[in-house]
Parts: sequence; C-alpha cells; structure tokens
Amino acid sequence: MPYTTKKITLGPNDTDRRLDRILRAFLSEVPLSGIYRMFRDGNVRVSGKKVDGSYRTKAGDSVEIRLPALDRAHAENFRNQGTSNKTDRDAARIFSGMIIVETANLALINKPRGMLTHGQGGVDEAAAAYYRERAASSLAFVPAPLHRLDRNTSGALAVSASLAGAVAFSAALREGHISKTYLALLDGELCDEETWVDELSRDSEAGITTIEKVGKHAEAYVRPLLYRGGYTLAAIQLGTGRTHQIRAQAASRGYALAGDTKYGGSSSRGGYLLHCASLGLPPGTSGPDQLVVVAALPAKASIILAELFGNGFSQCLPPELAATAIDDRR
Repeated sequence: MPYTTKKITLGPNDTDRRLDRILRAFLSEVPLSGIYRMFRDGNVRVSGKKVDGSYRTKAGDSVEIRLPALDRAHAENFRNQGTSNKTDRDAARIFSGMIIVETANLALINKPRGMLTHGQGGVDEAAAAYYRERAASSLAFVPAPLHRLDRNTSGALAVSASLAGAVAFSAALREGHISKTYLALLDGELCDEETWVDELSRDSEAGITTIEKVGKHAEAYVRPLLYRGGYTLAAIQLGTGRTHQIRAQAASRGYALAGDTKYGGSSSRGGYLLHCASLGLPPGTSGPDQLVVVAALPAKASIILAELFGNGFSQCLPPELAATAIDDRR
C-alpha cells in the first residue's frame, strides 16, 4: 500500500505532551482507531524508533508519520499542510494591521467591528495565517483567540502565539486575573457609578442572555463618563466574562446599548457601540511584568460620540483610556 510520509522536528509548543493526543489534533480526519493502528504498525516513529501513544514528547524530537494514501485528495491535503497561498498572505496582512502589542507568546490585537472571533474570515483564520511558519514546527498547536468578542463588539483581544502563552493566559482568565474595561454607549442618562450583580441564563437557540434567579454569576462595575441628550457613554469593567453580559445587564436596568434592538435598545444607525478599550494582564502572563494594552476606538464610533457629546469627548475619558481616542484605520 502506498504511503504519504511527513517528518517534523518538534518545537516547544509540543513539549511534554502525549504523542497520541497530539496526533488526534493533527490528524483530525483520521478516526481514533486508525491513529492507534498507526502506532501498532510502526507508522509513527520518534528519531527512527517505534513508540506507543503514551510517549511524552520533547523539543527537538524528530517525528515521522506514515499515513496510508487512501485517496489522492487526502494525501495531497496531508502533504500540503503548512503551505501558504495568496489568501493566507492577505489574512496575515490583516492580522498584522490589528496588532497593538506582540510578545513571544501572545499577540494583543484591536479587533474591528464586524469581524468574527471564530469562523470563516475570522480572527482565528487570520492568526493561523500570520503564524503559519511558526505553527509549522508543531504537530498540534494552532495560534487562536484566547477569549471572545461578539462580531459587532470591537477592541482588545488576546491571541496565542505559543502553547506557553495559551496556557498562561487561560489560567489567568480562569482565576479572574485578566482585567477588561469596555466603553459602551447606553440609552438613558446614568448619572452615578453602579455595581451590577446578577445571575445570567443563556438561551443558545435564541441567542439571548437573560437575568434569572438561578444562573451564572455576573458582575460589572459601571462608571458614567458623559451623559447628555438621552445617552450615556460609560466605562464598564467586568468582574466576570459571560456571553452578552454587558448587553443583558444594561438592558435589564433600562440602559440598553443604543442601537442594540435585540435587547430593547433604541434604533441607531450603525448598530450598538461596545468596545473593549483596555485589557490588563498580570505578571507572568506575557512576560515578567504586568501588561495593560489600550485599543483605539473605531473611527465610526468616534464620529458618533463626537456628534452626541462634542468633539472634545475624548478629553473626558479617564487617563487609562485616553489612548482610545481614534483609530482611523477602522
């Protein structure tokens, strides 16, 4: 039987992992039974030696994978993994233009409104294209967004550039050590600071989050920056990160996002304005020191705010968000 063979030298993104789990991700089209058959038949070797699925990988390991060429299309796809084309280059350029700060392990980007975090044409595809050469040294690791912003929410988003970055950020996020501050345009005039504490329930089929007596705990700390003419520009710091949290909590208090008709907001041209203006990472996540990135507002959002609150609205932003003023690229 003819075989397609791929050889790869493992890098740090595949260190100290079970080889069978790596191959399950790398050969997603091959059933689990087929992967273990490859081990039994000696079609997976490390530095020329037959190994089993429990083998723990090391950086520098030379892995050879022999895959039965069951059909030409499958073999060609396997052989060409890691190659680039014009679409990839375009996606890589898009991702490069979104980067605010890039370290060895993370990229902190400013996601534009209208772009998906995951899916066709999304940030995940652009990140995979930008880091394609780096990812080629790994059998299973794929750079990807480490949290989510809705399609029509813009702003700061963390993307893994290495397995170490993904692990560190995810652990900090899980432990509540990642800080996020949003700018939101609300219906109504909110004059005083408020703390919003609720239990949220998610209806995935309807795509709506509601306030319930029993659900997932949600906290948000709201500071009005400007209020005039029936609108409020608020800075909202999240204590938790739930799907549609700000949209649901604001609407339940009569301050729905302007333009967010799904949650009862007023009609507004261009839809709602919700922007992750600041993302704070604790020491040890992206480097030895704390890192805080500020994402500039989309140009259209700045125009809307200037129309509502005057051209000097940015002077009323708190110092930590002053750099959000305008991003002409968006």
